[in-house]
Amino acid sequence: MEERSALADWAAPRLERLSPGRRAHCLAVARLAARWAPRWGVASGDAYAAGLVHDLAREWDGPALLREAERLGWPVDEAERASPILLHGPVAAGWVREAGVGSPAIEAAVRYHTTAAPSLDALGRLVFIADALEPGRAYAGVDALRRVAEADGAAGYRAVLASTRSYLAARGIPVHPRTAAAWAQVAGEGRAEEEAPS
Repeated sequence: MEERSALADWAAPRLERLSPGRRAHCLAVARLAARWAPRWGVASGDAYAAGLVHDLAREWDGPALLREAERLGWPVDEAERASPILLHGPVAAGWVREAGVGSPAIEAAVRYHTTAAPSLDALGRLVFIADALEPGRAYAGVDALRRVAEADGAAGYRAVLASTRSYLAARGIPVHPRTAAAWAQVAGEGRAEEEAPS
């Protein structure tokens, strides 16, 4: 499913500048997000577009990401300064905003696809999990996460967030405050669902 839009047209030459592996990943995320979009109540074109551009800045080095984030007016936080690769989403979202080719929802989905955020809407949550679960991903537990996400999107989002937190903890990498806040939000949502009367 190839979605044509102003954003896809704008993205095409930028995707060509990516390595073949990164370009294939972007396309895989776009296709998976578009395929799952109807179950999430999201327009497939928006899901495809956000997935397509989410990693446009992923191959930039740390100093370049810091400079570009500052140029775009992104308020770089302490965690991003310590690990500038976290800025590739905000930078790509800033480019989309600057070009005027995407909606605020697409920009937010791109901006937070790495860290998640408590404010993420359905499109943002969908792109976050599509990035983690696209068919090219091969890590321990990915098939189980895919099964959860296929059966229940909200449970899939919680499971991918939990997996992300476990991955970071096992490697001694600090969890970004937005990721921690997103986890606290969905953990609370899960508890509320469990406590709801049947």
